Amino acid sequence: MSSTINKDFPRKYISPDFSAKDKDGLIAAYGKLLSYPISTEKEFLQFIEFWSEFACVIDEAGSLAYVKMTCDTKSKEADDEYLHLVQNIFPVCHEYEDKVKKKFLGSEFLNTIDQSYYGLFIKQTKSEDEIYRKENIDLFTKDSVLCQNYQKITGAWMVDFDGKRQTTQQIMVYQENPDRSIRESAYRARVAVHMEDISKLEDLYDEMLAVRKQIAINAGFKNYRDYKFVANARFDYTPEDCLRFHSAIEESLVPLLSEWNKEKCNKLDISSLRPWDLYVDPDSKGIIKAFDTEEEFCDKVQKIFEDVHPKTGEYFRFMRENKLLDLSSREGKAPGGYMTELSERRVPFIFMNAVGTKRDVDTLLHEGGHSIHAFQAREQLLKGYRSSPLEFAEVASMSMELLGRPFFNYVYKSEDIERVKKEQLVKIVEFFPFMSMIDSFQHWVYTTEDNGREARGKKWQELNRKFQPYLDMSGMDEIEKTRWQYPHVYTVPFYYIEYGIAQIGALQVWKNSLKNPKKAVDDYLSGLALGGSKPLPELFKAANISFAMDKNTLSELVSIIKEQVV
Repeated sequence: MSSTINKDFPRKYISPDFSAKDKDGLIAAYGKLLSYPISTEKEFLQFIEFWSEFACVIDEAGSLAYVKMTCDTKSKEADDEYLHLVQNIFPVCHEYEDKVKKKFLGSEFLNTIDQSYYGLFIKQTKSEDEIYRKENIDLFTKDSVLCQNYQKITGAWMVDFDGKRQTTQQIMVYQENPDRSIRESAYRARVAVHMEDISKLEDLYDEMLAVRKQIAINAGFKNYRDYKFVANARFDYTPEDCLRFHSAIEESLVPLLSEWNKEKCNKLDISSLRPWDLYVDPDSKGIIKAFDTEEEFCDKVQKIFEDVHPKTGEYFRFMRENKLLDLSSREGKAPGGYMTELSERRVPFIFMNAVGTKRDVDTLLHEGGHSIHAFQAREQLLKGYRSSPLEFAEVASMSMELLGRPFFNYVYKSEDIERVKKEQLVKIVEFFPFMSMIDSFQHWVYTTEDNGREARGKKWQELNRKFQPYLDMSGMDEIEKTRWQYPHVYTVPFYYIEYGIAQIGALQVWKNSLKNPKKAVDDYLSGLALGGSKPLPELFKAANISFAMDKNTLSELVSIIKEQVV
């Protein structure tokens, strides 16, 4: 293994024994940062480096606490540690970070340092400073606690089915069973657990909406959507661009998917596509078991990463050896999957809920792509540049799902590979309308006064009929009205359009790989190495792809998918 990946990043400005969990020590450290002398440009650059290092220490403490909490939502110790940070530490950070930003922005050397490198960071910091309001600190804390409550509610879900007590992720395996009655029974058993907590989740969301609305008002915005576009540093597109993107998807993809699903119904000999028919193989060839154990899972995916590029193989091996993975589903574990960076050590950590399906393989390649991004950008001087805007961060992950396709022989039997590849591409096309639904819902809910429980249910039904007209939810009104209760809607509001933008980027990386695999991967890695040091269009360009949200680009890429799917 190369020496670079094992590189240490020792503290230069913060004491080795400093802990971000100590409130008094935290305030004292901020005092040192704020009193740091700046009489020359060199000292100003040292101040920036000090600030970045300090931010890494704090961020890693938060990441580790979040990992512990999501890995075991039943642990009181993990719960208390995370709450301590949310309620006692992060509010201090919000208050003092504003002071640090003002010191930075007020420096006489702000415009003398290298603008080609620091210019974007200055722009981002100015934007953050403009929307900062001290009265929002308590609201940010409350919002974080509410998000944690969502994790606790959903992390406790267990389903009694097939004579076993199973997680909701484990139940998803049955959705691939050729026996329709088993699929339906499993689906209804899983949904029943969700329905038991509907009132809790509706009430929780009402609280979130009230908190987020007040945050926006305090910051001088008409609504939370407009606030969030600025808070997320969306400098390169507007809400109107998002709505046009939704329309392009509706016009280009919904008719195609309706046609595909009609063919699927014919093959399955069913009159309409029900929600328990979404994941079954239309040729009824049975469930594909991708792996049995976590070790087998890692061994197989390790080979894919190694064949994509020596670097990507090295990165994943490092994560395995350093226990930077928690992959298997279990009781008490929060749902979903994510990659988080341990910022001080500059290494990634992957969390997911694997149960042995082919979707798990896609998920690990996806989160592995995020991890590769973190490794590639770890040498960026500024902490803020070691990750990119989400629109490009998701290019890293979604591209890796597609770059792994030539090496599926390591995971699947030869007779299953073409089926898996075809299904992967179909699911990408299916994703775009669902992304539009989630994003459209959030545009509506945060810009509409009448957004209560009943209105939310009706809005989702409207979106379902618009973007998934092929899905038959008849007789399931109450279930249909709650299908918007998705993790991102609760815990990371307005984080979803990024997936759509990034998927267009990832499909371009894949398109490049069909012509020249080595160059496509090299270009991809070069783009990732920039982290967030350039505006979005430039990051895309560095990976030899275009930043796009238009109908023509989408249609061109889908036409390539259609050629592969036939």
